[in-house]
Amino acid sequence: MDGQMQQVESYIGGMGMRCNSRLLGKKAANLRAWDSDSKATGTVTTSQWSPVLAVLRSCPEVITRLLRTHGSVLLAAKVLVVSRLLHKKISQRGHAPRYLESLRNRLATLRRKLLPKIDRYLKSLQSSESTLVEAMCAFSLATSSSSADVLRHFHHVRQSAVSELGQREDDDKRISKSLQLVVKTLRDCQTIVPAQLARALETLKTTPLMEGLDVRSLLELNLNLHQRWLGDDINNFTPYIRHDDLQKTEADRLLEQWAKTAFSSFLGDLRKMVEKVKNPVVVVQLRQELLELWLSNKRHSVGVGTFDILNGIRDAFNNRLKSLVHQQATSLSNVSASLDALLENWNRALPGTCPPMWGDSIISSDIGSGGQVLKDELSTRAYSRSEPVRTASTIYTNWLDGMNNLERLIIQLGERKWADELDDMDDDDDTVEGLHSMLSEDDPHLLHKTLEDNLEDSFRILRDRINEYAKNLQSDDAEGTSAQKSAFLLRVWRDIANRLPFIYRDVQLESPFTPLFQAQVSKTVLQKPIAHCDKRISKCLQHKQFQARILWEGDPQLPVLPSPWAFRFLHETVKSMTEFGVDIWTPQATDILKQQTRDALSPIVKILPELPRQINGHDANGGSKVDDNEESSQTPEEGAEVDPRDRDDEEDGKEIKDGGKEDSSAHNANGDHPNKPSGPSEETVRDIKTQRLFDAVYLDYVLSVKSKPTSLPDDPDNEIATMLPDSFDSAQSSILDDLQMEDVPQWNRNLDRMRRDAGAYWKRTELLFALLA
Repeated sequence: MDGQMQQVESYIGGMGMRCNSRLLGKKAANLRAWDSDSKATGTVTTSQWSPVLAVLRSCPEVITRLLRTHGSVLLAAKVLVVSRLLHKKISQRGHAPRYLESLRNRLATLRRKLLPKIDRYLKSLQSSESTLVEAMCAFSLATSSSSADVLRHFHHVRQSAVSELGQREDDDKRISKSLQLVVKTLRDCQTIVPAQLARALETLKTTPLMEGLDVRSLLELNLNLHQRWLGDDINNFTPYIRHDDLQKTEADRLLEQWAKTAFSSFLGDLRKMVEKVKNPVVVVQLRQELLELWLSNKRHSVGVGTFDILNGIRDAFNNRLKSLVHQQATSLSNVSASLDALLENWNRALPGTCPPMWGDSIISSDIGSGGQVLKDELSTRAYSRSEPVRTASTIYTNWLDGMNNLERLIIQLGERKWADELDDMDDDDDTVEGLHSMLSEDDPHLLHKTLEDNLEDSFRILRDRINEYAKNLQSDDAEGTSAQKSAFLLRVWRDIANRLPFIYRDVQLESPFTPLFQAQVSKTVLQKPIAHCDKRISKCLQHKQFQARILWEGDPQLPVLPSPWAFRFLHETVKSMTEFGVDIWTPQATDILKQQTRDALSPIVKILPELPRQINGHDANGGSKVDDNEESSQTPEEGAEVDPRDRDDEEDGKEIKDGGKEDSSAHNANGDHPNKPSGPSEETVRDIKTQRLFDAVYLDYVLSVKSKPTSLPDDPDNEIATMLPDSFDSAQSSILDDLQMEDVPQWNRNLDRMRRDAGAYWKRTELLFALLA
């Protein structure tokens, strides 16, 4: 009922459109012209041609309504054929009406609109088999085409639709729809052509068009009134269509040719499309969708090998995934770029380390938001994650997340089972197993290998870049920031080495530059402690008396405590190490610092006092006597800054000066000769050398470098402390040789005793110097 009401409304609306004043004026003018023509020829045409003209004039209205309301395209094609017959019949009349040409043009325009309408049905994914057969019959009527021509046109429309879908940019599902259309075309052709199409075309030939119920039901044509005046040639017309010119073999041959072209176009569009996808997750999802679609419809494939199409789809996605893996892996270069920017614009004002672990700010911090905030802050301070380190770490974290996501995607590819899709196939078990192996084993293995190779190359490039930093910092320290930059790079590399991608977690990254960075930091750490130590030892040599002699123990009496300068040196060294951050002092870094310390202390420890030889105020070489404190008592220039750690040295120097004055006054008061040689006595010199030997033995324990014996490389309990052969050993031997001039066996026993006492004292005090222990 609703459909009939819509037809009535459309019919009445058309009548209203035809009753406007301008149209009525044209009709009146045409009627007068017709009457004049009829009178001129002396014929009466009203009863003969009026029904033909009435039906012909209604045909464009019917076709327009059918196209506008998405009516039957086959019915529109039938009306178009009838209108062409009526137009031909009237045009054969000697004096045709003037408006007949405009009717012909309008019908031609409607035909051009009808054909794209038919094509839309032919290329639609939603078109059923009956709709496709109807559209094919409509095309055959509208163009007078045979069944073979209809099939070729159908293939052409579907090929154009496949290409159009593959090139669309506004549809994310375009490539999936393209494959669906290819598969649907194969399925439709095998179902419809040639049997169903031939039967439908044959039906059109058996019944006259004007006798069809669909044509007779058109109210606009008013055939109940006009049909008997149309003539037998119109009423009995049946279209002549070749429905039997397409055989099964020819249809299969045409379908095979089309399938090759369609799949080639599809694979080309697929490769172009996936090249534009930046998200690997989308690529994997699309891969799974297309493979499921193809494997479910593989039995419909003709003209192309199943494995050819499958391998084409696999290659397109594998190549794109390999490209994305390469891009993601090589983006590790962003870390190098950030390091370049940070080192080039290094801000010396930024602290190299974070505040102390349990400073006032952390103790008084608000933990109302949870313990995670406190935990993160403690971790930041413990590992000295300063602002530059956090900047580089953030870039590396983003890269690491991308790599881990890629690995998870590859694992998902291997875990995907294709049992449901492969069970529908009629192939033998070996073929099914081979397909499953390709999709779930070969492809993930290929991507896994690509990921490993690209990771290896990316880390190698980064390692080489950091190695260049190490060499440049070692050779050029004009700005005095090499130690800070070295510590920064050590922390960045430690963060990278401790957080490797899942697939790379069992790989030990080589770091040949780590010792270079550690040596650069150690060199800066030792600068001030070594300078202060040298100054203190020089001042100690100016003392005329050895006050520490009363602390000796045993028989014979030997030192059991190190000198104050040795203790202060260790304290300043540990303090300087702490300023650079306790996190960088690994056993390897500590060993490097100890070795540098041994080399730096060796020439200082060798400085020993000598007995003075003076004659009348002049030494034996003819030089004049110089005040022992003259060099050490030099004050810094006015306005210069003084290190607070040097204040103790200045006080020591002041005591030496005062002591020298008191000694001089005492000698003068006792009536001694003013030119009597001053300085330590022979016994004092020997005591100082003995104390120096103990200091060397004690520092030998402190600065010992741990190494594993080659016989037991895997047993940590066999780790022993051994002194590497260096200049510090020669300094100790030099002191011992000087003391062994009198009694060699006795001093060998003394040395063994000193070693035991020095080791025991180090065990008692090593926690004071925890970074060196």
